[in-house]
This record gives sequence, structure tokens and C-alpha cells, in this order.
Amino acid sequence: VSLMYTITALSSAFAGLTIPKILKKPGLLKPLIFTGIALCCGGTFLMSLASGVITLYAFSIIRGVGAGMLSFVLATSVINNWFYARNGLMVSIAMAFSGLPGVLLSSVFTNVIVNSGWRFGYRFVTIVMIIFCLPAILLPVKMTPALAGVKPYGYEDYLKYREENKEKVVFTQSNEHIDYRSFAMVGLLLFSILVCVIASVNQHFPSYAISVGMSASVGALMASMASASNILSKLLYGALTDKIGPHKSTLLCALINFAAIILLLTVHTSWAMVLGAFLFGFTFANSSTALSMLTRKSFGLSNYTRVYPLVSFIGAASNALGVTLLGLLYDMSGSYAAVFILCLLMQAIVIALVLAMMKKGKKEETV
Repeated sequence: VSLMYTITALSSAFAGLTIPKILKKPGLLKPLIFTGIALCCGGTFLMSLASGVITLYAFSIIRGVGAGMLSFVLATSVINNWFYARNGLMVSIAMAFSGLPGVLLSSVFTNVIVNSGWRFGYRFVTIVMIIFCLPAILLPVKMTPALAGVKPYGYEDYLKYREENKEKVVFTQSNEHIDYRSFAMVGLLLFSILVCVIASVNQHFPSYAISVGMSASVGALMASMASASNILSKLLYGALTDKIGPHKSTLLCALINFAAIILLLTVHTSWAMVLGAFLFGFTFANSSTALSMLTRKSFGLSNYTRVYPLVSFIGAASNALGVTLLGLLYDMSGSYAAVFILCLLMQAIVIALVLAMMKKGKKEETV
């Protein structure tokens, strides 16, 4: 049954790759949203009718494709068009909301399943999903401000800033060739793989707590604190990146996660484990918001929809597979110490990559 998560995540990632081609025609934004909602909600409802694991897998694909159409690729593309100022904050707010269900609704869904069964649970989740999708259905969202007859938020300030810094601004679609073998691309893809694998450790917190002699309640609290940090870290990242830039914000989150791994690895008391889980959650800012902001910084706004879907796909696939791979590492070594040591090494590489990106310097942005 746990394989459903991997199937949904991979299906969503593949679907995200198709969004840039669809968005080339701005008039398809609403049809894309409607189709995504229908597939996502419909797939979830069909899961309540499943007669076996194979049908659950099939319906997971339908749900995943729908989720991919409504993914961060779509959300961040729209936000980039509408917000030149406070872009980091707006992206982080959108991504932070993805963590709210884990904090606010997980216990509600659990109680529904316990009291009414898993089939009704899927139907209940479908209803909740439809309610949350209503703003996207009812509000007159446009792909670009120009289609609504307005200018992007911060348009004049953005022009002034670029002129003061003697940076050229090109308000056209870029046909610039993207070198997929460049340091910018390879470094960004490697960054995506590493931070998304590290983020998958969160799924193992309850098991880790038990493995070091803690109670199940401590493990549950660790997972809850990581979910809370998921929201807080993204909002903090967005506020910081508008002030100090995405590289420094990413580096700060990576250093906090590095310290959290050391704490989780060396101090096995309840307070330290809970604190470590909360600090560990700062990696969620890097595995989501940072991917978007670093892509925009490295390749510009006009190339964003060409690069980010690939970066997002690699990250989603790495996260989906990371849960299983880290579990296998625990099975082979008999201890989560090996898992955290590996994460420590990966985070060290992440820090080195970000420092290298900072040294590489700024790339001219196009809009």
C-alpha cells in the first residue's frame, strides 16, 4: 500500500513536465485547472471503490496526473508572472500551504478512517479537496497580468532596481539555448536530488524514535514538529530571500539542517529529538521553495518554465524513491545512524554547491 505514495509522486512529476507546453497558450490555464481538479479528485474518489491493490495503483496514477497539473510548476509560473516584487514571499506562502494539511487535517482524517472505514475516508478526502479547489475554480485567474489589463506587482520598482544596478532588462520570451551540461544546470539538478532525498527522512522519524528507545508518542511529536517547521521554514525563507537573496537563504536552511542531523545523531533524549526534528524541517524550504527561487535566479524568468519542470521532476522522483532507499539502508545496517551519516554527507555537498553557485555570480535575467 505504501507504494501508492511513490506511484502518485512519480505520476505527478511526469505530468508536471507537460505544463510548459500547455501554458504556451494562455487561454488554456482554466481548462488545465479544471482537468487537474477532475483527475485529482476523481482518482481519489475511485480509490474508495478499489477492489484490490492493483486497482489502487491504477487510480493512484490518475490522481497523480491530476496533482501534477495543479503542482508547484503551475503555481510558481503564475506567481512569477504576477509578482516581480515580494516574489520569494509569495512563492513561499503558496508552498507553505502544502504543509497545512499535515498539521491540521491528518488527525481528522485518521479519526474518519477509524470510525467510518478507509473507503469513506477517501470519499471524505475527496470532498475536502473539492472545497480547497473552489477558489481556483471560481476566481478569474489569468496566466499573466497583461491578460487582465494590469501590470505585475512591483513592476516599476523592479525596473528602477535593475536600472540602478546597471542590469539589462528584456521583456521578451527568451530563445536562449539552455546548456544542460553547464554547471548551473548540473549543479541545480544535483542540489534537487540531494535536498529531496534528505527531506524524505521525515517519513522515518517515528521509527527512528522507537529504534533509540523513545516512546511512540515522541516519534509522533517529532513528525508533527517537522510538519510545523515545514510551514515556518518556507515562510521564513520567502521573507529572507526578498532581502538577502536565494543563495544566502538556502545556505542558512542547509546549515540549520546540518546542525539538526548532528543533534539527532548524537543526543537521544526526548527534548533533543523533538528539537532536532523541528530544526530538521528547515530542509523542506530547500526541497521546495529554494528549487523555484534558484531556478529563477540561475536561468531567468523567461526560461523558468523550461527548466523548473525538469528540476521539479528530478526532485519529486528523488523524494519518492528516497523514502524506500533510506529504509533499505536501515535494513542493511540495522541502525538509523547510517541514514543520518549519509544525510550529513549529502547536506555537506549541498552547502558546497550553494557556495559554488554564489561564487559563480549572477546571470542576466530576462522576463
